Amino acid sequence: MSVILPQVRSHFVRSLRRRETASRAAGPRRWLACLLVAIACLTTARAQSVRWEAADSDDPSALQLIFENCAPEGDPQLPTIEGVTFSLLGRSEQTSIVNLSMTRTTVISYRARAQRSGPLRIPAFSVQTNKGTIRVPAFNSAAVAESNITSRIELSAPSVWAGEVFSLTYVLDVSRRAFNQLGSNIEWDAAPLVVEDWSKFEPSEAQVGGETRLRISSRTRGYAKAPGAVTLHAANQLVNLQSGSIGFGLFQTPRIEQLAVTSNQPPLLVRALPSPPPGFSGAVGQFKLSSKVIPTNATVGEPITWTIELTGTGNWPEIAGLPQRSVSKDFNVVQPQARRTPAEGKLFDSTLTEDVVLVPTRAGSYTLEPVSFVYFDPALGRYQTVSTPRQTVAIAAPPPPPAPTATPESAAPAKTEPAPKAEAATPRIPPPPTTPLGIPRDPLPGETTAMVPLSAPVLISLVILPFALLLFFWAWLAVRRAQMTDRERHRRAAKERLTATLGALRTARGPAGTAVRAQLLLQWQHDTAILWQIRHAAPSAAVFAGQSGSRTSGNDGVGATWCALWEAADRALYSPNAELPVEWVDRAEAALAEKRVPGFRVYTALLPRNLLPFVAVLALCCVLAPRVVAETATAPTMNAAEAAQAYRRGEFDAAAKAWAELLARNPTDAIARHNLSLALAQQDRWGEAAAHAAGAFVQRPRSEPVQWQLALTAGKAGYIPAPLAGFLPAGPVQALARLASPGAWQMILAAAAALFAAAIAVLLIGAYHRSSRRRIWASVMVMGLALVLALAALASLRAFGPTADRRAVIAWRTGTLRSIPTEADTTQKTTPLPAGSVGLAGQTFLGWVQLTFDNGQTGWVRQDDLIALWK
Repeated sequence: MSVILPQVRSHFVRSLRRRETASRAAGPRRWLACLLVAIACLTTARAQSVRWEAADSDDPSALQLIFENCAPEGDPQLPTIEGVTFSLLGRSEQTSIVNLSMTRTTVISYRARAQRSGPLRIPAFSVQTNKGTIRVPAFNSAAVAESNITSRIELSAPSVWAGEVFSLTYVLDVSRRAFNQLGSNIEWDAAPLVVEDWSKFEPSEAQVGGETRLRISSRTRGYAKAPGAVTLHAANQLVNLQSGSIGFGLFQTPRIEQLAVTSNQPPLLVRALPSPPPGFSGAVGQFKLSSKVIPTNATVGEPITWTIELTGTGNWPEIAGLPQRSVSKDFNVVQPQARRTPAEGKLFDSTLTEDVVLVPTRAGSYTLEPVSFVYFDPALGRYQTVSTPRQTVAIAAPPPPPAPTATPESAAPAKTEPAPKAEAATPRIPPPPTTPLGIPRDPLPGETTAMVPLSAPVLISLVILPFALLLFFWAWLAVRRAQMTDRERHRRAAKERLTATLGALRTARGPAGTAVRAQLLLQWQHDTAILWQIRHAAPSAAVFAGQSGSRTSGNDGVGATWCALWEAADRALYSPNAELPVEWVDRAEAALAEKRVPGFRVYTALLPRNLLPFVAVLALCCVLAPRVVAETATAPTMNAAEAAQAYRRGEFDAAAKAWAELLARNPTDAIARHNLSLALAQQDRWGEAAAHAAGAFVQRPRSEPVQWQLALTAGKAGYIPAPLAGFLPAGPVQALARLASPGAWQMILAAAAALFAAAIAVLLIGAYHRSSRRRIWASVMVMGLALVLALAALASLRAFGPTADRRAVIAWRTGTLRSIPTEADTTQKTTPLPAGSVGLAGQTFLGWVQLTFDNGQTGWVRQDDLIALWK
């Protein structure tokens, strides 16, 4: 027992010591954990803030609104500062951790533009964030004036009369290097003025202080109704500016900023008009009044038209109408509504026309009193009166009715017949019926295909080709003649015969060949004399010695060789029992091989004696290879007979669609094009009908119904293509031209060229061979006929003008010719394109077609406004 108790005590003491040591070691770790938790809580609970900072860039006007540990709710509402505009540049977000501190930042970039440079103070304001409402402290910065762009409204005069039309000009002044494009049209409240629409923008450039400035101006006109001092409203416009670039290298793109530009507010003094005279109706401006009476001599019951026309520039919206006219009671007056016709795109330039129909009821002479119009002229500053002249109208009594014609019945005694009534005694003979007005005729039956005009290169090639072949033929004749007249021709033939003779001599051996050998030696001597150009009838060997120094011998050794050969031949021929040396044939063949004879020179064909001048060969270089144009047509899905039946049933729309489909498959079907014009005319689509009628006439000008339809549609549509105006009515040249289509006249021109070349070829044959007077006269007549045909073809093609080109198109309605194929660019130059204009279609682009006109003018027009004549 005494032993166990000490052991228990010692074990308990050791346990207490171990626990004390463990508690001492765990104390620092516990405190460290608490410290880390506290730091994390402090990091998480870091306060949110919103502040302004200057951007880290070269642009002093760039500012940044920084949201730290919070994010904006929507777009921040910045305070309004007079004369300062904030433009949003972009937004970015980032997160950073520094010394275990995490910060989330949202940066919104702005550019501040001011009307004047100087200090800029942004007052404090509140902004909504995802952490609640936070106050943004005030910020001081330097404002940069927007010197790159300004706008202003300029008045033609600082003061005007009430109702006076004056000009206003809007000018946008911007640096050329910073300008990108206009972002909007002019936004302007014109009240209290009455104004026209702004004109198209007109750009111009000027150098100001070494910088290129772009000035974009637009003009309008207006007037003020009431007098007084007026301050006009400012005009606003959005402009896109280029401010630097984004990215780098190949990925660099321009940075575009849209800026709202506000103009000035010019003052205007509107002066009151002086006290008006009687008859003044409020017209202010410059006006002209005219009067016209048709006819001035009439009979009772015949209508007379009295037309009053007021034209000029002024406050037309305030002009109610024309003054009243005084007319005698002996006239029945029919007064229709006055017609006001403003100039296109103009509000203050107009024409007011009023036609009064007077029907006289009694004969006599009547005076139409002057009509006066009172207006205020602002240029003179006083009232003016314009009056029409006094006009006299003579009214005659109606002619008496014609007396009845005596007849055998009327000559009978009065007692046997009752007296006729008064009405029957003077019967009224009705006037003859007038010719009915033109209406579309019945459609033509069948189908046809017109010859498409050739392009200019192909036509020129076909015209030149006969003359090119003629030149080749001429060259062949000249070469043949040169060969026949060549001085060396006999020598070359003699050399060829000598070769054959020597070959025969080699085989003529022995006593049996003596007679043959003698004949061959004589032939050899004859051809040798020709080869050496020896003129003696019986030359000797000494002749070769004389020829050895000539240019034909070559040298003295050659002449000596031939001299020895000639002497050996003479001994064999004329000496008794003489034989040719065994080696004679070998030496003769070697000498013949060394003898040179000039060959035929082709260039001798160009000599005058061969009838071919040198310039004719140079013309061969101008020959163009003709191209063969093949055109194929696909069979239509609906025949022409079905379309004609639909037309006769009155289904004009269906007939027009059917013929349009036929025409799309075969654009040179003149009958389908003519019938399509008929169907369009029945639907009052006269513009399209006139264009298709013109196309049918060009393709088939000899057809009388086609000519009728062209005249009818031209009168209804109000236009006729300029090249075809001479055909209605047809002059002498036009009467000739309409005998065939342009394609046929082109083939006639090519045929005339071929006939002319053939006639010259016949003359050339007579020049190189034996000539014949009959052949010469026939050739001259053919040449005359070819010239007549060529002149007729050229005159006819000239009469058709550009419609003879396969690219010809007609504008069937009034459109706009533009410099570039777009309607979005308002700064481009445009011009009206009248209906009936004929041009040549070129390249196309997204529904636009480029046209070329006779005067070299080019431009783009909508494809829907055009109708092709051949395609």
